[in-house]
Formats: sequence, structure tokens, C-alpha cells
Amino acid sequence: MLVKKMKQFGYTESETNIYLSLVENGSMTGYEVSKKSGVPRSKVYNNLETLVKKGVVLVNKSEPKIYSAISPEEFVSMLKQTTLGDIQYLDDHLSVIKEKEDDTLLWQLENKDAVQHKMLYMIEHAKESLYIQIWEESLTPTIINALKEAEARLEVFVCILFSPSGHYTLPFKRFYPHGFETDKLEDMGGRWVNLICDDDIVLFGTLDQTCDVIWSHNKAMRLLAKEYVKHDAYTLKIIQEHGQELARAYGNDFEGIRKIF
Repeated sequence: MLVKKMKQFGYTESETNIYLSLVENGSMTGYEVSKKSGVPRSKVYNNLETLVKKGVVLVNKSEPKIYSAISPEEFVSMLKQTTLGDIQYLDDHLSVIKEKEDDTLLWQLENKDAVQHKMLYMIEHAKESLYIQIWEESLTPTIINALKEAEARLEVFVCILFSPSGHYTLPFKRFYPHGFETDKLEDMGGRWVNLICDDDIVLFGTLDQTCDVIWSHNKAMRLLAKEYVKHDAYTLKIIQEHGQELARAYGNDFEGIRKIF
């Protein structure tokens, strides 16, 4: 996992092994680095030179050359500065490009990580309104915090929470616990997400064993998805305020309401 993460920041497996060997064993010659890291002598010096240029390995000016690594704390600090600098550069230059959007197409997301990133972006960047149906299993700490900030920021905020376990606990007030998860799972065939941001973008689809989610600017899709959230909110508000009367009329689980055929 560490090697994989280091590759994301431009470090090869050999460079990672060399750096870790120097951290764990202290200052060494190139020959000793090769033995400890498992990187062949034919390659170790080129890799060491690359790491010196990157600033994560130091080398003395005398013979024989001795190599030493900067501390992990300094390495992570340097990585943060470089990464944030690169992100700021991209933000500065990409933000001036005018985006051309097609309002009619539906775009498919088949990766759960991609769905989580899209959800987070939409929640964090909502400026006017946010409507969402979300299941407990999709509530990462980051998503929860983003929803909390959105609720405080937005006048129009509607959240429907589905929790098979019955744990309807969130660090904000404006949400409706659904309470009919078993019926909805039977109706829909699994969990889903429904998110509408600023009456502009909709994200909707299933998130169970297979991930089948679309996002779009399509007006008809936005209206349909938003009405779905609002319908749930209307119904749940009536149940909260008139639950006893409804139970007498339709049964304790309101099963009579579902008999529409």
C-alpha cells in the first residue's frame, strides 16, 4: 500500500525502497543502500541521484559518498507544499477556462469512489439549494461534515436519511428519518443516492453490489429527482405531525397507505 501511494506522488518502487532503507538504517554508502533496499547496484546510484535532485536524500561532498534521508515528517511537509502548490496552479489556470456543457446528456459513473467524489463536490459547492436522499452506508465522515456545513449555509436544504439499523443521528437538524427502509429496498432493489444541487445538477443511481449512477444537467431529470425528494419530505412531515391518527387509519406501519392497486 505504501509503495502504491508513493507512486501516486511520482516515486518508483525502487526509489521508495531506497528512501525507506535510509530512514530505517541511517546514513549508508551506495553499496550498503543496495544491500539493504534490494535495489541492484546497477540501478541504485541512478535512483539515489534522482532522490537527491528531488530533495529527499542528502549526499556528502567527500569520498566515499554517504547518503542520508530527510525525516518522514520533513518529507510529508515537503510533499504537502509541492502538492498544494500544484493544485493552486491548476486552480488558477483551469478556472479561467469557460466550460461548455451539454444540458441534455446523462453521464454514467460506475465507480463508487468517483460517485463519492462527485457527491462531495456537489454538496460543498451548492450555493442556493440542496436536495438529497442518502443511505447511512454512504455517509462517510467527510460527507457528513459537508452536509453539516451545507445545512448551515443554505436556506433550501432537504435531506432524507435511510438507515436500516434505525440510527437516525446526524450533527445537524434539517433531515427526515425515513423509517420505511425495508419497503423501499424491496421497491428499488437496493440502496441508491439522489442528489440535486442548485436546481442545476442531478446525481442519481444505485450503490449496492454494482454501482450504476448517472449525473446530468438535464432539466427533466432534475425536476423528477427533486420532486422525489420533496414528496418524501412532505410525506414524512405529515407522519411526524399526525402519526397517531394515520396509524389508526392505516395500521401501525401505515401498510394501508401502500394499497393503491
